[in-house]
Amino acid sequence: MRREVTVASQLYIQRNGTQILHKLMAQLVEATVEQHAYLPHMVTLRFQDPQLELLDGDTFDLGDTVTVSAKTSEGKIVSLFEGEVTALEPEFARGMLATYVVRGYDQAHRLFRQVKSCAFVNQKDSDIAKKIAQGIGLTAEVDDTRLVYDHVFQDNQSDLAFLQERAWRIGFECFVQGDKLLFRQPQNKGDGVVLEWGEDLVAFYPRLTVAEQVDEVVVRGWNEGEQKAIVGRAENGRLYPRTQSYQNGAEVARQEFGRGKKIIVNQPVVSQAEANILAQARLDEVSGAFLQAEGEAFRRPDIRAGRVVALKNLGQRLSGSYLVTAVTHSYTQLGLKSYFQVRGSRTGTILEEMMQEQPTSRWSGVVPAVVTNNSDPQKLGRVKVQFPWLDEQVESDWARLVGLGVVNGGGLTAVPAVGQEVLVAFEQGDINQPFVLGGLWNGQHTPPAEVANTNDGEANKVMTWRTASGHRVTLHDTTDNKIEIETASGHHIILDDTSNNKIGVETAGGHQLVLDDKTGTVTLKSSKDLAIEADANVKMKAGGNLDIEATGKVTIKGQMINLN
Repeated sequence: MRREVTVASQLYIQRNGTQILHKLMAQLVEATVEQHAYLPHMVTLRFQDPQLELLDGDTFDLGDTVTVSAKTSEGKIVSLFEGEVTALEPEFARGMLATYVVRGYDQAHRLFRQVKSCAFVNQKDSDIAKKIAQGIGLTAEVDDTRLVYDHVFQDNQSDLAFLQERAWRIGFECFVQGDKLLFRQPQNKGDGVVLEWGEDLVAFYPRLTVAEQVDEVVVRGWNEGEQKAIVGRAENGRLYPRTQSYQNGAEVARQEFGRGKKIIVNQPVVSQAEANILAQARLDEVSGAFLQAEGEAFRRPDIRAGRVVALKNLGQRLSGSYLVTAVTHSYTQLGLKSYFQVRGSRTGTILEEMMQEQPTSRWSGVVPAVVTNNSDPQKLGRVKVQFPWLDEQVESDWARLVGLGVVNGGGLTAVPAVGQEVLVAFEQGDINQPFVLGGLWNGQHTPPAEVANTNDGEANKVMTWRTASGHRVTLHDTTDNKIEIETASGHHIILDDTSNNKIGVETAGGHQLVLDDKTGTVTLKSSKDLAIEADANVKMKAGGNLDIEATGKVTIKGQMINLN
């Protein structure tokens, strides 16, 4: 049976806290550890298994903990990976060659296991990161953030995707190292790792480009309270590699091609501080794209993602300090080789290159919601809503209403009731910025009877506004051709434009006033008493006869009575 050559270098692998047996180490063909400052870390172990002893025996199994460490050329042991086995991939190849492949992720995979919806109220991003880390038993190494958000919605996202979204907006790294969740600004310091070309730096492939380099990033938004534009700015990128000749890609681009500016208008921001932070994060991202590189080193397990390495013997232009975005440590019979990438805050994945936009969830179009609160503390007519199709427990932030004829102190006001179904849209697709467009009729809340009972094809000819208690205004463009105003208790006004051509006013108790243009009469009728009273004069004049009639006595009283 064919055999592969096994690893001959020093590597340390533990399963469930115990060093694996020498016999099992002798069957190790390859060990690969992939570290990334913005993605989960992964380990792949490949063992010879000609007798299928590993497959059927008590070796690595799903859920086992696994740690991998290696020794530097100076004899220092460095941890490469701490995580859990998440996949077993036996290979049965031609030539009766069997390989037992063990794959695992760091504990970041636990943040990806389920999606959830929840709201974080009056919290900072650093507070949110700590809370999520505690939820899966991780300690948190978090750089404190300054900005407190009124409301942040985690909308049907995994904790990992949500944290990466938050990190993207503020320019933070987000990854797990051992039992720690790291949520922090990119580091500008290293671990004393120095690589020299011709020695342990085997190869280095840099790429300098000014394609995206700009002097300034501007983020524009809208301040609804002050009714003016929000303009955030950043002018100094912080992820440029520190080489002897190149310190600032924007300066190089400006000298050769003039000044440049990037303007972002599709990211909702609610404050000046948030706009400034977002602008700085995007400028940092652009600055990290000025000098990108790939390198290969031999026996340097101390190269770590998210840390700075010093590169020497690359000439005056390129010798300097570089922030490592990702590193793959590959351990084979040839020894340990480390392949590292310098990409600033970009992952380098094909998906990101295709998107070239922020890695956040977007909610385009409109969605139904149910009003949960209409007692706006700022008295702006706003409401809070719930999205039952997303989660039945989580409430939105305050959402503004779309109104008709809105002016200062005026316009048609119709704040929906708690429990009312409404239609909601989101500013720039951000679920944290909802707008209520209007209410919806449904199986529980039906249209007013005046609309529901119209003849076929005439529903669009009846417009009505009816309150929950029963007050209504109805405009008929049908053959009825009238306007009705009615209170819940039964007071009624009709403006009749049919051939009847009259105006009628009637109270719930039966008092009536009819102004009839068809007959040319005005009728005032009371179901009981009728009083006409004025603080000054009252004058009654008839062009024809004037009749006064009573079934009882007639009383006329005054200081003087003139009869002509």
